[in-house]
Amino acid sequence: MKLSEAVRGVSGTLAADGEFSCIAFATEQEQSQFLTFLEKEKFLPALDNSKISCVLTTSALAEKIPPHIKGVFLCDRPKAALFEIHNRLARHPDYVGASAATVVGEGCSISPLAAIDCENVVIGDRVTIEPFVVIKGRVIIGNDVTIRSGAVIGCKGFSFSKDAQGQNVSVEDTARIIIEDHVEIFEQVAISTGIFPWEETRIGENTKVDAQCHIGHGAHIGRNCLLAEGSRCCGNSRVGDHVWVGVGAIVSNRVRVGDGARVSLGSVVTKEVPAGQTVSGNFAIDHQKFLSNLKKSLEE
Repeated sequence: MKLSEAVRGVSGTLAADGEFSCIAFATEQEQSQFLTFLEKEKFLPALDNSKISCVLTTSALAEKIPPHIKGVFLCDRPKAALFEIHNRLARHPDYVGASAATVVGEGCSISPLAAIDCENVVIGDRVTIEPFVVIKGRVIIGNDVTIRSGAVIGCKGFSFSKDAQGQNVSVEDTARIIIEDHVEIFEQVAISTGIFPWEETRIGENTKVDAQCHIGHGAHIGRNCLLAEGSRCCGNSRVGDHVWVGVGAIVSNRVRVGDGARVSLGSVVTKEVPAGQTVSGNFAIDHQKFLSNLKKSLEE
């Protein structure tokens, strides 16, 4: 798509035209040529990415844009402009993909009290879906999956932009949710859809998600994980394979948790957890260090 076509109707000035295949934040490792935004100079190094072909930015930053970025659009509020473009494109099949009738595999047990969109859902073989489950469009479910009562697959992500008057504007969700084989999703779990078409939310093979957990938009949960009751994996978080997330624990937005790590109950994880490490506390630190600090505080 040409930048000149995408910004039609957006307040600003086209400084140079270019082409892009998708929209993404500058920090993403997208493989296609993409459109992004730059609003603050401190993020200028993020534009050193050969896949960024077009950018929305301010007049004050225009001369600092790297030469490999061909398309430049100048506006007062680049981030809001990016989401304005995204929201408009979200209505077009060329951007989000064509619709297709929902497909259900063989040997499935689906309650008549479940609500499943009639388009853009693929359900594998031997899937069990209990009463009052809601499955919205752009969801792919593998084989031998169980989804228990009250779970919602395809929740609206909690993503908002600000308009010129400072009012909250909802950002459209256009991505897929992929639930791999042998996953079990317990009661009242909520799994949110990602913003951009490529930003899939994924639950890895043989992972079990306990009641009242929330999986944020664009989050990836690895294989053979156990997410205990009420835990939260926030938007775009990355949880590796064989990870334990304890009762009520929170993995914050865009945080990575390495393979085999353990997040103790009630922990709030705000920075990367290395593979195999156990963390505890709010904010979470190495478990042994947490116990040592606790012991010292009790001795005072």
